[in-house]
Amino acid sequence: MSFAQPAPAVPPYAPPRGGLTPAAKFLVLLVLAVLIAGYALAVFLTRGVWADREGIRLTLSVQAKDGWALSADTIEQAITATEVRLGDYGVADAQIGADGNDVVATFPRHGLDAEALKEMFGPGETKTLYVRPVIHAIPAKASPPSGINPTPAVEPAQRIADEKELRQGTNPSIQILALQYQATRCGNDDVLAGHDDPNLPLVTCSADGETVYLLAKSILGGDQIETAEPGTDSAGRHVIDLQFDNDAAQAWSDFTAANIGTQAAFAIDSRVVSAPVIRERIPNGGTQISGDFDEGSARDLAGGINRGASPVALTYSSSSDEKLPATMLSMLIRGAVIVSGMGVTVVVIGALVYLLRTRRSRPV
Repeated sequence: MSFAQPAPAVPPYAPPRGGLTPAAKFLVLLVLAVLIAGYALAVFLTRGVWADREGIRLTLSVQAKDGWALSADTIEQAITATEVRLGDYGVADAQIGADGNDVVATFPRHGLDAEALKEMFGPGETKTLYVRPVIHAIPAKASPPSGINPTPAVEPAQRIADEKELRQGTNPSIQILALQYQATRCGNDDVLAGHDDPNLPLVTCSADGETVYLLAKSILGGDQIETAEPGTDSAGRHVIDLQFDNDAAQAWSDFTAANIGTQAAFAIDSRVVSAPVIRERIPNGGTQISGDFDEGSARDLAGGINRGASPVALTYSSSSDEKLPATMLSMLIRGAVIVSGMGVTVVVIGALVYLLRTRRSRPV
């Protein structure tokens, strides 16, 4: 009697030693795909670092003003003035140097073209600044109606001389009369604008036409200003930040220390734009001019003060397109992308070789 032998049990499938399950292989391939896709995305997002930077090469001619001569010092001041002027328009990364009696600046385009640069470095309007102590101030009055008889034509030089005689006298009685008379003329154009003598007192109006001042002779002038830059104060109002030179900084510090509680007027082209009360000694030669400024007027006024203070005049000469070298940050990003690419390549090749070897070593 024979009995049928039971069929041998079939052991469950197990991968060969050193092999990978299909699921593990799929996971490895998925990781490689994600790694390659991530690197491709990184290359796409940093594609801008490989392109040449579009820039401008700007050449400015430098001319000395009357009473000055071109020298290493004045050329250096021209370079500083160029840096400040470009900074006012948002160009903070310019490379500026001297080429003979010219100033050359290279910088990223920042949306500027030749016409914008010509306007930026055109002749421009200069502003004459004097700081004068305030002796007295009264409100302005409404202008009286003009007479029916036309005023006889007078040469501008004679009109300026007449205004100086009336408004820059040293006789206290005449000063009071001039103060009252000027109070009725604040709405008119000022014939004396920019022509007042800083060594004499001055009767003049505020820039807003609401106040008339009797000012003492100037204690500081625009030619003692190193820089004038537009900015904002702690309240967010637009101001002009002034920095005096060393001698003027000491004079300003001494004056403010000795005159706490009094007013000092900042008169630009013979009009008072600001007359703050001195609250404390102001050291280091820095101060602010506040007024009814917006961003554009503060920038234009600061530019005018700088042009008036500078011993040289900057004039647009030429501009051309320039390919700029990569920045340090761009170089670092390029290096990181290249090294990352090499690393991804090594990982992918190594993983593929391993998968192929394990497949070939699997027994049949």
